[in-house]
Amino acid sequence: MGAPRARRWKLLLPPFHSAKRKPPLPPPPAPVAVVPAPAPEKEGKEEEVMPEEFLCPISGAPMADPVILPPGRTYERACVDACAGLSLCPPGASAAAAAIPNDALRAAIRTWCARHGRAPPAPPSAADTREAVLLRAVPAAAARTTTVAAMVPARSSSNLSCSSRASAASTSSSGSSSEMATVEVVEVPRAKEVAELRVAEAEEEMEKEKEVAVLRVAEAEEEKEVAVLRVAEAEEEEVVMVVAKVVEKGDEDQVEAAMAVLLRETRESEERRRALCVPRLLAALRRVLHSKRHTPKAHADAAAALANLTNEPENRVPIVRAGAVTALVEVLSLGTASPEACEHAAGALFGLALDEENRAAIGVLGAVQPLLDLFTARDHAPRARRDAGMALYHLSLSAVNQSKLARAPAAAKNLLSIASDSTTAEPMPIRRLALMVVCNLAKCAEGRAALMDTGAVATVSAILSDNTHRSELEELCVAALFGMSRGNPRFRGLARAAGADRPLILISERAPAGAHKEMARKALRVVLGLGDDSEGDLPGFMNSERNVNGIAGSSVPVHRRRAASWASAPPPAPTPPNAHQWRSVCID
Repeated sequence: MGAPRARRWKLLLPPFHSAKRKPPLPPPPAPVAVVPAPAPEKEGKEEEVMPEEFLCPISGAPMADPVILPPGRTYERACVDACAGLSLCPPGASAAAAAIPNDALRAAIRTWCARHGRAPPAPPSAADTREAVLLRAVPAAAARTTTVAAMVPARSSSNLSCSSRASAASTSSSGSSSEMATVEVVEVPRAKEVAELRVAEAEEEMEKEKEVAVLRVAEAEEEKEVAVLRVAEAEEEEVVMVVAKVVEKGDEDQVEAAMAVLLRETRESEERRRALCVPRLLAALRRVLHSKRHTPKAHADAAAALANLTNEPENRVPIVRAGAVTALVEVLSLGTASPEACEHAAGALFGLALDEENRAAIGVLGAVQPLLDLFTARDHAPRARRDAGMALYHLSLSAVNQSKLARAPAAAKNLLSIASDSTTAEPMPIRRLALMVVCNLAKCAEGRAALMDTGAVATVSAILSDNTHRSELEELCVAALFGMSRGNPRFRGLARAAGADRPLILISERAPAGAHKEMARKALRVVLGLGDDSEGDLPGFMNSERNVNGIAGSSVPVHRRRAASWASAPPPAPTPPNAHQWRSVCID
């Protein structure tokens, strides 16, 4: 027998299966909205995931233009701009810090995309970045949440996406690449709505702050204006009190100095003149003008101050009611007043007569005759005569003053004498003013009778037939003839005797259409005995045999006489500027 063989023992152990350990789950990120996406088709080779440092912390997408913000984190530039537009701070960075381009990271991202056959990342749109910023900047606990269940495809541990980070359990023994993802419940915040509400609230607060600031500025300006007005009122009250006290004391030198100061104050501004027109100051001026013991300079300065005050329309009625007209009339009536005081008194009455409410009162208080005397006196200054004539013209617009002027001794005669003076002694503005007053005087029956008694028809016809200044006075002469022809049977005979038909026929033919031509036609109808416009045709009469053979037994035809004497007549002058502009400058 041979030696015994050694026994072999066979140890039966349970089968050992090696299992891969599951990698540790990353910490849960901030809750984001998960949109279910369709499962990708299976490919032979899985795509490699982009590194996490290439993704923007706000949008989770590859960065096309990375920038660095303190304390060293990198973001997409569009997301940083969106945070600045929404007045929000990027997570982990300072909003007031300057963004520094990260060129090295941008080059690395482009290199990685080129190696893996991907297109370089493009900058996100403004709407996407705004939505991403709103979702990222508002905490999830501040918004309402909803539960969404979605089936998402899970990837292997090497293909986890930073945007989804879905955890899946791999339980395949054959190493299959397809796995079933678990159902994940994600809380989706209504962050966008909450953020928009907060932005709206912030905008409302900013608007309120702006309104409060504007109100404060307005209040400060109002307080400043009130302070300025108080200072101005104090100065005005001080001036009024000083002038009144000085006038009450009656010292001649002090009164003269006070009137000089007051005249200077009335030349400053419109507001100053309105503020100084108070009863106490007007009473002091009236007292100075009535007193005979004050110096001529004090009288002249007081009248000039009143004339300056009348430049403001609001002051005219109070001045008349304060009794200043009687003082001005007394200055014009007394022969002892200086020419300068008379000139300023006439200017003050002219300013007061511009108001329609004052005209009757000024006439009743006796201003017509002194103004007429000043206007017709040729030894006074042209400015004084001009102001007196303008005052007479405006006063004669009232029917009461027309009667007063018609009854004034030699009023019509003196006015016609000035209007017909073709020498260089009378300036043309004075002649025009005289004719303007005559036209107003011819509006009433008493005035027409007074004018015809003094030969006004012949005088005006002579002015109208004179070629020297006919163009400048033609309109006023036609208006005067038209006014005298209304309702007066004497006019026809006087006009025929004076030859007024000749210039009227020429004006009716050659004058441009307007009131001037119409008045000439109507006056001519009265001269020719045609009555009103309905009784005959004036153009037909002018071309008739009677017109050709002459009027009133004249041996020379009218149209031939007209051609001989009026052939080279210049066109009528334009209407002069408004007389109200004459009182727009204060008296120095």
